Amino acid sequence: MHSAKQQKLTQWLQAQAISLCRMVLHRAPNMLPDQEDVADFLQLVVQNVGKMRETQLSAVQEWALTNIGHDAPFANDWVTVLQVLKEEVTAALKYAFSPTETLDAWMQLDPIFTYALIEATQLASDVNRAIMLEHMNAIRNQMQQIETAKTNFIAVAAHELKTPLTIMEGYANILRAETLPDSPQRLYIDGLENGTRRMREVIADIIDISLIDLRQMELKYQKFHLEKVILLAADKLNRFFAQRRVELVIWPLPLDERIYGDPELLLKAFNKVLLNALKYTPDGGRVTITGTPTRQEEATSEIMGYMDVQIADTGIGIDPTNFERIFQKFSSISDVSLHSSSKTKFKGGGPGLGLPIARGIIEAHGGRIWVESPGCNETTCPGSIFHLEIPLLIKQPVGFIWGDRT
Repeated sequence: MHSAKQQKLTQWLQAQAISLCRMVLHRAPNMLPDQEDVADFLQLVVQNVGKMRETQLSAVQEWALTNIGHDAPFANDWVTVLQVLKEEVTAALKYAFSPTETLDAWMQLDPIFTYALIEATQLASDVNRAIMLEHMNAIRNQMQQIETAKTNFIAVAAHELKTPLTIMEGYANILRAETLPDSPQRLYIDGLENGTRRMREVIADIIDISLIDLRQMELKYQKFHLEKVILLAADKLNRFFAQRRVELVIWPLPLDERIYGDPELLLKAFNKVLLNALKYTPDGGRVTITGTPTRQEEATSEIMGYMDVQIADTGIGIDPTNFERIFQKFSSISDVSLHSSSKTKFKGGGPGLGLPIARGIIEAHGGRIWVESPGCNETTCPGSIFHLEIPLLIKQPVGFIWGDRT
């Protein structure tokens, strides 16, 4: 565009400024930018008509930072105002100039409006994103507080339930002592004792998961043979495997040395994983326990590496989308209609605490637990493999921090 055309366009813009401002604010009422703000922007346009694109962009960027800044509501309103202003300028050009002159004029104005819209949108987006992150952090903190309060409540409730449960067990013992062995009442007493025993197990699990959530589970380190702990866990469950006709095969671990850890808690972890394997393996199936040394390159004067204890079953398997879910407390992928208080019934339900407790214990030792399975199929039974990777500590930890070896 020649200088005469540029001068004609700028003069036209200056003459139309007041009219354009009024039309814009009429179409976009209740906006934070006022008539003076819009007039200032039009003056910026007048000053930069016909200049190099780099100069126009620099001028618009300076205007955006100076006049909009980091005020998200102001930036959002400016996006609306600029869009309306662009439409009004286009309509006024068509009315005042010929089609060819209108096209030439708009080619001069469009880059400035485009730059302004981009800068205003970017500022609004940046600030909105920052505000959103603040809200997300606040929500996350609230959720953590709620989760902690819930965990504390569950722990307190579980402890409070132990007292009436102890009273019930005491009276059950009294009734047993005062009834004859062949009395029909013994059947009711047996049911009462079985119920209270199962309730005590559930309460113990709830207390354990609460301690794990609060990272307050105390590890009593001592030297022990890892294989003996596994054999002891298997021995405690042998009768359940026999009832279900599920073969339990245990291969010797390639480890002769004693290591440091809490054998009682590790026994509980193996117990939970073995029960899970039994529960999802059909009658006549097999559960196999093997061990493989791993991460030997991480050996130091305190640790020999890790032992990957693998508990493989010929069960129904697990869908890969549920690999993480099964380790979440109170979570179950079983059919709710099959819920059962039995710990060993095929596909029976439960409170969903066994695997989360096992994970908490293993991770408290500084190890890892995960599962592999090609999928879930109750017809072909592809099976699952649970990996319990346990650190082989040869020196008793001092001031050991929960899970600091993962």
